[in-house]
Amino acid sequence: MRGNGSTQSIPSKDLIKEINALKTQLKRVSDAMASDASDAIEVVETKGRETLDETIEAAQRFIDGYAEAAKDTASKMARKSSQLRDDATDSLVETVQARPLGTLAAVVGIGFLAGYLLRRH
Repeated sequence: MRGNGSTQSIPSKDLIKEINALKTQLKRVSDAMASDASDAIEVVETKGRETLDETIEAAQRFIDGYAEAAKDTASKMARKSSQLRDDATDSLVETVQARPLGTLAAVVGIGFLAGYLLRRH
């Protein structure tokens, strides 16, 4: 080997020792890198699980909130429907009481019309 214009020789046993030492050092570096990579993967995996769990919990809270709102809306609609039915019943009763003959004539007329239409088909 030449260095600065002069020849320098390294005995082959020393060269083999140096190569073996370098191999050992490279193995240690490789193992350390593999360990660091494994640790990093575990951290990413843990964080991923935590994030996924948080997302699922948030979605569940969101769904629960809308389910509660839907229940409230359905309950309000049921009460309103019941009120409309009661109002219609009261209105019908008042109309029949105010005009009994007119109501009877309308019912008879509707009955004849329905019978005529059903008989034709």
